[in-house]
Amino acid sequence: MAICEGLSAEPTAQSDKPGPRPASERVCTDLLCLIAFGVFWIGMFVIAGTSVAAGDLNAIKYGADYRGNRCGVGEFADRPKTMYPRLDLDLFEQNEFMRTGKPWLVKLYGLCVRRCVTEDDVAVDAEGNVRPVSIHNYLWQDMPRVDRQKVWTTVLPEVSLLNRCWPYANEKLSTTTYCFEPDCDEVGVRCDLEDTGDKKSWQMNATLPKKILDQCEVAKDIAGTTTFYSLRQTIIQDYVTGWLSSFISFVETMNESRLQIAVCALIVTFALCYLWVFSLRVAARIVVYTMIGLMFAVLFAMVAISFTYSCFITGNDDLYNCTEAQTKSFSYNGVSVENTDVFRVGFFICLGLFIAFIVSMCTLGKAIETCIAIVQESSVVVGEVPTIMVVPFCATTCSVLVFLYWTYIGAFIATSQAGDYADLQSRLRSSENGIAEAIANDDANTRNFLLAYHTFGTLWSFSFVIGVVMVTLAGTVSQWFFFRNSAEHATSFPVLVALKTTVMFHLGTVAFGSLLIAIAQFLRIILEYVDQRTKDLQESNIFARLVLKCVKCCMWCLENCLKFITGYSYIYTAIEGMSFCNAARNTFLIIMKYPGQVYVNHLVQSVLKILQSITVPFIAGIICYYWVDGVNQPNPMYAALVTIVFSFFITRIFAAVYEVIIESIFICSFRDRDMYNAAHTPDSIKKAFGLDIVPDDTEPTLPKAAEPQYGSVTPVSRT
Repeated sequence: MAICEGLSAEPTAQSDKPGPRPASERVCTDLLCLIAFGVFWIGMFVIAGTSVAAGDLNAIKYGADYRGNRCGVGEFADRPKTMYPRLDLDLFEQNEFMRTGKPWLVKLYGLCVRRCVTEDDVAVDAEGNVRPVSIHNYLWQDMPRVDRQKVWTTVLPEVSLLNRCWPYANEKLSTTTYCFEPDCDEVGVRCDLEDTGDKKSWQMNATLPKKILDQCEVAKDIAGTTTFYSLRQTIIQDYVTGWLSSFISFVETMNESRLQIAVCALIVTFALCYLWVFSLRVAARIVVYTMIGLMFAVLFAMVAISFTYSCFITGNDDLYNCTEAQTKSFSYNGVSVENTDVFRVGFFICLGLFIAFIVSMCTLGKAIETCIAIVQESSVVVGEVPTIMVVPFCATTCSVLVFLYWTYIGAFIATSQAGDYADLQSRLRSSENGIAEAIANDDANTRNFLLAYHTFGTLWSFSFVIGVVMVTLAGTVSQWFFFRNSAEHATSFPVLVALKTTVMFHLGTVAFGSLLIAIAQFLRIILEYVDQRTKDLQESNIFARLVLKCVKCCMWCLENCLKFITGYSYIYTAIEGMSFCNAARNTFLIIMKYPGQVYVNHLVQSVLKILQSITVPFIAGIICYYWVDGVNQPNPMYAALVTIVFSFFITRIFAAVYEVIIESIFICSFRDRDMYNAAHTPDSIKKAFGLDIVPDDTEPTLPKAAEPQYGSVTPVSRT
């Protein structure tokens, strides 16, 4: 904290003007953190330049044959595709890698070819036969143990993914038409289905005279499928080829339904999200209390079910057979626990949650009403400042660019070979640092270090972008809150003004908060890596598994706590121009001063986010499904699922913006109440506070701000 305060030299006294601190009284906060962020990105650019020179994207773009020749490059430039003629045997012989979750270690026997086998190449004819496609081994040197075969044959079509040819099942659906009335004896033709028990029907093929075909009055179609597949096909390849068949059908559906998907995933979702936000102006109370009632019902049901299965009361086996249940046990890694004991633990946990929920709802009625008023006013903000919804989409664009950068440079790092980083390794060795020497002494360690540095920088950048958005949104909301009725402070572009303030003064604070979140996220990635690498140990040692799961759970909690604290800290920074440390201190103080209100706000925000994230994508998906089905396009369910996925992400963006608006109005409302007797607070929130509403034609009297009691806000007596 001392570093931040020393660098920022922020004002210690509260501004004597209501509303967010003006730019003339602000200074650059947490400048050292911004410098560190810039220096780190210099390292990112150095790694990018080194990796681009060392890596080879052709290793990702093209496959290689079984002798290591890169397809699509050099003398194989005319053979860009890689075919795997013995995929079934390769997967079977190396199934240990698949079983242990290391599929990247599987070595496939490949051949470079000009193109993949298409469905036309192996089309099934009318008799149900197919002509195999032959692939000659251009590397054949009469070494069967290496070259395997001189000529390979296939009857399976292939799909090209990253210029790799993956086979899938070759199927043909055929339909034969038979005449049912009149029967074959009446017409005088052969009874084609007599062997199947149908002694009447005869096939209507083109070889029969037209006058005979015209006699048919009732016809029936018999469909059949002809399928070709590898007899040696393993379970793994069966899964892969089946997935590819579904993938091809999926891609075809997406292409045919792209209009419906685009309209429903974008336009319909935007419309529904805005409708959701505006509906909360009038329906917030109904929605909140309905969800509270549903939570009560769910918790009560969990208590009742766990109580029944716990067998505290025996003798009524009609409801639940406790006699049989007491003989069963739950086993995990050699540890056995009776089922009833498990349910009894669950019962007491559910009962505790149920009691805590009931008590909190009964004692926090005023906080619930205040939260409902804040939610309603948040909808008003979106209506009066519609450009506020543009910010998150700009942030999404920046985040996508950061992700693409991580993917592009990460691909170069991953495809680098031994010796590609010789210059970098020599510089690390000359640093006479033990850690640097350990990184430089092994090519794998060098590559892993570069990937780790690159990944951490990406996480930091992601959080940085989100932080800029939050500070900008909070500044916009606070400007609206205090000056919505003031012509003197009105501005045509409030979002741009708030963004300018953020960029000019508070990027260092954003860098500080995003660094903390990035560290927690990076530690979680490391723990996930350790989890994957110690599967065998965890299978044999339950204690090791429990310790690792507990540590992962704690890190998840830490990350979410940091996100919660930094979110409120950004709001204080936007309003008061504080450094991160002082803003975090104010966050803790307001949590301690208004714990009930913070709890209710967080509960309601979570409920609204979950409800919105379910209803909006579901409605958009239903509309897309019936639209695609109505125009007779295939597989409407695929189109609906894609719509739901895209709609979900867009909805989460709206929900995240709405959360920041709610939290900003919460901070502004309580700050205004404690310092200015709620002179700027909207009437709905005043009513929830229990304050008198000042008529619109009455000019409010602003009490003089007292010395700060928590952070830079101080309660004043309301008489």
